[in-house]
Amino acid sequence: MKLFSTLLAASVLLYTVVACTAPSTPSVPNTPSKNAPATQPVEPSDADLKALAKSYASFAALNTDLKVSPTHQGMLVRTHLDAAATQAYNSKSYPFPDGATAVKEAHKSAESPTEALFVMKKIKGYDTANGDWYYAMTAPDGTAMQKGKVQMCISCHSQAKAKDYIYGFNQ
Repeated sequence: MKLFSTLLAASVLLYTVVACTAPSTPSVPNTPSKNAPATQPVEPSDADLKALAKSYASFAALNTDLKVSPTHQGMLVRTHLDAAATQAYNSKSYPFPDGATAVKEAHKSAESPTEALFVMKKIKGYDTANGDWYYAMTAPDGTAMQKGKVQMCISCHSQAKAKDYIYGFNQ
């Protein structure tokens, strides 16, 4: 009986030593819970807006001649769409895809330099009540004057909800 007690004690001691020194492993895989909060949509940074101001002219221009835009203080404008926005616009495929970007450059006259940029960027989950569009009004170098859920932009573009908040074109 003493041998049995000794073996039992040794087994318990050995089990305890092994269990306490063995690396722990999770009993369930390390995957996000279905109840975990979703990643929040991210607005373009100030650096992103400045980079866009340098590159938007490489996007497709919807109009080569400047056109009067009564909704943009009567300025003369030229609208540029990135590849994703151009494809959606040309195919009349609404809503526009996540990431689609439109930049409207504004001029006081046909001879004047760009005075401002009006930016729309589609960001999934950003503002579901208003088509998930992010708005910015910037200086020509991309310095933000207003950005985000700009109420002035939203109130005007909400009139074009049927075309995913994009309007002003002859299509």
